Order: sequence, then C-alpha cells, then structure tokens
Amino acid sequence: MVSNNLIPPIPVRPNINGLQALWLQEAGIDRLWGEPLLPLGGGRQGAVSAVKPGVAGPGHLAGTKESGRQAEGQAFTTARPVVSHLPSRQVQRPVPAQTPQEETPTAMVLRPDLGQLDWPGLRESVANCTRCALSEHRRHTVFGEGALPADWLFVEEAPGEQDDWHGQPFMGKAGTLFDNMLKALGLQRETVFITPLVKCRPVANIAPSKEEVASCQGFLLAQIERVRPKCIVVFGRAANLLLGSNETIEALRAQDCFINDANGQKIPVVVTYHPNHLMVAQADKARVWQDLQTALRIVRSCS
Repeated sequence: MVSNNLIPPIPVRPNINGLQALWLQEAGIDRLWGEPLLPLGGGRQGAVSAVKPGVAGPGHLAGTKESGRQAEGQAFTTARPVVSHLPSRQVQRPVPAQTPQEETPTAMVLRPDLGQLDWPGLRESVANCTRCALSEHRRHTVFGEGALPADWLFVEEAPGEQDDWHGQPFMGKAGTLFDNMLKALGLQRETVFITPLVKCRPVANIAPSKEEVASCQGFLLAQIERVRPKCIVVFGRAANLLLGSNETIEALRAQDCFINDANGQKIPVVVTYHPNHLMVAQADKARVWQDLQTALRIVRSCS
C-alpha cells in the first residue's frame, strides 16, 4: 500500500497489472510496500503473485472457497510459477535492397540499309541523317577523312566545336597535337583514316547519350567494313562505346582488345588517351606513345 498526505493517511492500492507487478518484483521495488504487489482484477488468470519463494506476505489460500483477503503476516508455503501470456509477434525480416547493376552499353549492329551503299552513298547518308536530336544543332556532319582502304583507323568519340565548323575531324589545338603524333609514327592524315563515332557535335560538348550513339554506330561499322584497317586506335570514351565495356581507359589499355568485322575476322583495337586529355595531363604522353608503338607493331605484323 502507498501512503499519502491525507490526515490520517489512507492506504492506497497501486493500480498496476500483472506484467507491471512482475517488473517491480524483478527490480526489487515491491519491497517498498508493506505487502506483495498484486494486480487489480478479480479473474484468477489475471491474478499474479509478486512474492518470491520464502518471502512472507499475505496472499490467497489455494484449495479453499475463501475468496477474501487473509490476515497480514501469513506467508505462502509455495510459490506458483509465473507465466506471462503475451501475444506472439511475428517479426518480418527486411528484404535486402538489390544493388542496381551497371548498364552495359548497347552492342553495335550494322544497319541493313547501310550495307548496300557505296562510299559516296554512305557519306551522303551521314550528311542527311536526322535520326537523333543532334542533327538539329549541327553546322556540319563529320564523316571522316583519309585513305580508303587504310591500315590505320583512328576513332574518337564525337566532333568538337572546330570540327563542327569545318566538317573535318581533329581540328584546332587537339588536331595539331594529333598531327604531331602521326608524324612521330611516320604517318600523315592522307595515309590513315580518321572518324568520330558520333557524327554530329553534342550540345556544349557533353557526352553523347545512348540513343545518340545508337543512331550513329551503324555508320562506323559500315566505315570499318570499307576501310578494312589492320589496327584500330580508339581515343578516350569512344573505347567504351566501341568495345561495349564499362572499364576505365587505363584498364582497357592493359588488355588485348578486338572487334569482329563483317566476315567474323578479329580486328585488333588499341585504346589510348585522347589528345584533349594530353593537353591537360602531359605526363600521360609517354603512355600514349607506348600505345602507339603497340599499334605500330600490330600493323607491321599484319603486312
């Protein structure tokens, strides 16, 4: 019982349930009251004793019809086990979130309508192409230039601003650096073939979308069939699009890469950094020179 400030004090029975009585008993707080804590309620199933075995206190006598409270000081001879009837709760295990898989670039497939075109017809088809939104902002398409056929095929991702103005690949400062790379190999623009993968300049030089790449990929495959190169040198992100790989340029440089031509023959592909990259990271010029030497050995071995 709990005392209060009334004069004289009137014992007040705490209003607790069976589970609360068990908690107070385990914590030892029930000893603060003069008698064991019992939950309120008249049902037998709801009455739970909070007296530990061997602790004296009033309680209910088992096996008799007496329902009243016994005198204080009478102790329990035995203690009944306490059973807690709590509703079972099914715990739903959280389903682990699936990690989104990286998207693989779309495989390049030659368009049937391009397979029947000759070289001038293919060039005209590129000039009149409106398959994607890039055609709305271009000044000129960049078909490519050079020898036909050619042992070397150089592929970049997309035309730059100067390329768009002139309709030719590798113009401006990057073009000057590219010309020096050719001279170091004993080559000229007239002896190789150079082309971008995407034939129209992307707006603000941003990376072309998957749809824009898909619109132009048939043109490149048709050019590869007609140029018949012994080696393809791919610059920068064009390597990922041509090879269908999400690996870094550095990782692709260390691999032996190939693509299949129309007859199923493998064409070696050498991946290296774009001249625009070299104007910022000049330390990578040595790596590009190593890649070009690898391409030179491939071309010579096929002669």
